[in-house]
Parts: sequence; structure tokens; C-alpha cells
Amino acid sequence: MFTINKASERQKAGQGDFHINIVIPGRNTADHDLGFYNLGRFDDAHLKPGAFVGMHPHKNDEILTLMRSGTMLHKDSTGKEIAVTPENLMLMNAGSGIYHEESIPAERFTEDVRLLQIFIRPENEDDLPQVQFANAGKLIKNEWRLVAGVKGSNASLEIKSNILVYDMEAEKNNIRLPDSYFENSVYFIYIFDGKLSVNETFLQQGDSIILDNNSQILSVDETCTMVCFEIDKNSKFTRNGMYSGMKR
Repeated sequence: MFTINKASERQKAGQGDFHINIVIPGRNTADHDLGFYNLGRFDDAHLKPGAFVGMHPHKNDEILTLMRSGTMLHKDSTGKEIAVTPENLMLMNAGSGIYHEESIPAERFTEDVRLLQIFIRPENEDDLPQVQFANAGKLIKNEWRLVAGVKGSNASLEIKSNILVYDMEAEKNNIRLPDSYFENSVYFIYIFDGKLSVNETFLQQGDSIILDNNSQILSVDETCTMVCFEIDKNSKFTRNGMYSGMKR
């Protein structure tokens, strides 16, 4: 069985040099939660050179920045100032509270930025805040790249919640989901660009699908970039995150 979220159901926000499509993963599920287990929400963002998002707070969110193109300058209240790129990824464990700003100084960077900013629900509230950076390497065609995950998963970035985040750039091919890490997993797949099909159900840019096991085959019809969340159905998490809480 599977559940589809269409691109047209995303919420739009932003103006000027900054536009986002907000993905509500639990929108079409039977639960009374707009999130999906410990996956709160995520933003598919497009920023142009000159864009600036000023200092703002987060609390009890795990915030993964998954870049697709361009370079973005990150500053935060821990004192870090680092350029984030498609290879140099970032995860903020907001815990008890953190502030950050993001910008694309036009005098330094000329390429548009495409990214996903992913809000995950941590297992515990009010942990010590920290910011992680890691070089996840380049995407390899038709291979899943594990970019972030629970401690012990060997992911480049550690999420304080039972979830794994993979991505892939696939060419025309039949793709299998990653092997199950948890005993009771469910998968949420987001199509960043391109097209694919599952059991003759066609998906395109901005669509997402929930799959209840990893036996499904993804048939890629043209070059496709996608993100796969493997979620532990038995995970414990807080719904009190500032952005990831997503209560109806």
C-alpha cells in the first residue's frame, strides 16, 4: 500500500529572492498529525543571489540542510560561519535553542541556490544545541547516499531521532529502496526533480510517496533526483518542536 502527496498540495511562501514550497508529509494520512512519525515537515527552497534570511530561532528541531545547487553562507549563535554546498552539508540540532541566518551575498556567489530544509522531531527535548557540518561526497548515479541518520548508522551527520536520510540521482533504471535499518520501517520518498513510477503510478517533481516496505521498485523514467527517509515506526519523539511539531 502507498499514499501519494502531490506537488500541487504544497504550501507556498516567500517573496523576492526567496521562495519555498512547504511539504506537509502527513497531509493525506489517517493520523491527526501533519507530520509523519518523526518527520515534521520540509521546505523545497529556491534562493537567488542577494537573498538574506535574518537571525531567527529554532527549538527542539533537528534541521538538515540538503543542498542541490549553489552556495549559501551560514551564521549561527554558536559562532559558526561556514559556506554550505551540495557536498558540504549541515545539520542543526536545535535542542534548547539556537539562532541562525542564511544568505547568498551577491558579491561572492552568483549561482541560484536550490535546497531542502528538513525539520525532524528529536527524541528528547532541550538537549544541548549544536551545529554539524560534513562533506558527504558527490552523488553517484543510481546509488543511495546516506547523508544523515541516527547514531550508529555511519551517516555523515547525526540526527537525534530514529530516522535515516538518503538521496540519489538516478538515470533511467529500476531502483530498490535502501535495506531496512530498523525492525519496523516505513519510507517517505520525495521527488526533487525528474520523474519515476511505482506500480504504474507516475510521480514527478514535487510529488512524494509513502511506502510501507522496501520491496517496492522505483522505475525511473528520466534522470531523477530524490530523497528517501527511512523512518522507525517505533521511534519516540517530541511534537513540541518550533517548526517540526506540525500539529493540526
